[in-house]
Amino acid sequence: MVQRTDPQAKRAKLEAWLRKKMPSAENVLVSQLEKAAGGYGSEIHFFDASWQEGGQEKTEKLVIREEPMVFRVFPEYNMVREFNTMKSLQDSDVPVPKMYWLEEVARVLGAPFFIMGKVDGEIIDPQQFADVPRGPIYEANPEERGKIWRQSLEVVAKINTIDCEKLGFSDVGAPGCEIAALDRQIGFYERMAEWAEIEPRSLVESAFDWFKKNRFEPAHICLCWGDARPANLMYRDGEITAVIDWDMTHIGATETDLAWFLAIDWLNGDEGLGGRPYLEGMPDRKESIRIYEDAVGRKLENLFYHEAFAFFRLGIIFGRVVKNIPGIPPEYIPQNLPLLKLANMLDLGDRI
Repeated sequence: MVQRTDPQAKRAKLEAWLRKKMPSAENVLVSQLEKAAGGYGSEIHFFDASWQEGGQEKTEKLVIREEPMVFRVFPEYNMVREFNTMKSLQDSDVPVPKMYWLEEVARVLGAPFFIMGKVDGEIIDPQQFADVPRGPIYEANPEERGKIWRQSLEVVAKINTIDCEKLGFSDVGAPGCEIAALDRQIGFYERMAEWAEIEPRSLVESAFDWFKKNRFEPAHICLCWGDARPANLMYRDGEITAVIDWDMTHIGATETDLAWFLAIDWLNGDEGLGGRPYLEGMPDRKESIRIYEDAVGRKLENLFYHEAFAFFRLGIIFGRVVKNIPGIPPEYIPQNLPLLKLANMLDLGDRI
């Protein structure tokens, strides 16, 4: 197996693999291979590929996204689903990177991976929406800030109104698919909570009981981005250039992505980790819901349930990540803000 920490070995293996994928190319070379900073999900590297083809010199800036092997946020990853979802959106009005190749086996680079085109743009730190004196959001005027927020919600709506059957998502349209979609998500996070040993256990178990007791058949299911938030969008010149990070994508209720968007917004705001009020021009929760409803063309249903489930999912992920960050004081770990928020929503304060 390739040592994933050895950049020279990775570069050589990648060159050999690309030569097989590009049989008409000559002198395939990989350069400028560097690991992307930050993140707790998939491992990402940027690189330049150059080659000769048809008497011409060609160069592409590319991105490798690998399944994580050292630290895994989730117990299960599906690189095939992630790659195919993004590839299916290539000709839609949802901006995604160009998808090139998928490698399902680990023997090439040490883990399954796919390669996509690098998109010009900037990822906006969610803290920049709050009163932090740095970055393009802080420097923008109120109108521009509001525009970026609205664009973010509108692109979520575009994803959620894609014709899933036309794109080949077979689990849409079958009898019982709506309740099955909700049950799959409940089941996945139930397994994850146990795998990640999320505490307090009494709250986790009581929350699962509540979600199962109050489950319902969603009126509409759709393609869900999964990790729907501005920090997973690329921006350039005031426009969204790409939707990235699809490792949580699934088929689910239309309200799912908005609920997650709002939960992340809460976590980064004055009640959550951010601890700061938003800058002038940023739409509040009520206005965000209105923007999304206008974009999807209907009123939302059972939003309380979906928001509660979003905080629950966020709490499980938060708990998994925080326990594995070096230097976090042990006494901080129980202060899982999303789960505390959930306990307040469901009146489960005695289970904390």
